[in-house]
Amino acid sequence: MCEALLARRFETMNNEIFSYSSRATHEQRAPASARMILLFTKCLLIFFVLAGTGYIPQDSRRQNYPVIIKDSVDRRSRAEREWRRMLDAYGVVQTPPDLYPVTNTPRSIVGVSGGIRILDYKPNPGDEALALREAVKVFVDRWRDLLALDPAALSLESAEDSGDTRKLTFRQSSYAYPIGGTFGHLIILIDRTGTLLQLDDRFVPQVDLPLKPSVDRELVSKKLIGRIFHYTDIGGRQQELRVSGPSEVSVKRLVIMPLEKADSVEMHVAWEVVAGNSMSWTVYIDAVTGEELKTVQNFQT
Repeated sequence: MCEALLARRFETMNNEIFSYSSRATHEQRAPASARMILLFTKCLLIFFVLAGTGYIPQDSRRQNYPVIIKDSVDRRSRAEREWRRMLDAYGVVQTPPDLYPVTNTPRSIVGVSGGIRILDYKPNPGDEALALREAVKVFVDRWRDLLALDPAALSLESAEDSGDTRKLTFRQSSYAYPIGGTFGHLIILIDRTGTLLQLDDRFVPQVDLPLKPSVDRELVSKKLIGRIFHYTDIGGRQQELRVSGPSEVSVKRLVIMPLEKADSVEMHVAWEVVAGNSMSWTVYIDAVTGEELKTVQNFQT
């Protein structure tokens, strides 16, 4: 409220200066110069107050937002070229790449019979785990253009062993906030011989996004009070659940939320909110516009 009043006062003073300048005669302008300087000084003061409060007119906040990543012929051609180079480097028969739309990152290597051997030596007994980690590190660094990632923005989230295979899940850490939804991860499945069996790359390109939310955490919480969620129970019956109060709403964190469209990916900054108790939903609310972006049911029926 105060920010809006300050903004209106700034506009009024600015208009007053230019209006007076256009009406005044030559004789009037000289003695009035001090008054105009004073008005201008007040305008500057208000400007800096607005800057300090973080106030930006709503239209400016939403200009060029969300950032839209469109499908690119050049990006796809580069990915296909790097894919061919990779198969040649490991002596693998050429097969067409399986790429995600828009980002053009590898979705799988299911077309590669027998996988890709990325460890070219047999490690000493007891050094197998270290050798596999190093082989993955070298592979990611070598084929960074195919994977469309910066190895420095890679953080290991989990390592799971199952029989003779190891599943490594990496998260993208190139943004100011974690990436929500199904994007922002790289999954590598490798066996104990150092053969790459699966490659699933959901990294997104780096784009400029607002660093501060325009929608306050408290407003987001209030927005979901009274919200009705619908679901189907185990018997196939339609049910509904109403969020009755603040205790049932938890605003978790700010995230980068990529939304996949037909021929593009929209990049948003969003609040990640959990609503409900024993049965809950995760709701992503745009931190700039207040728009509800996506809802995910956190339980199975």
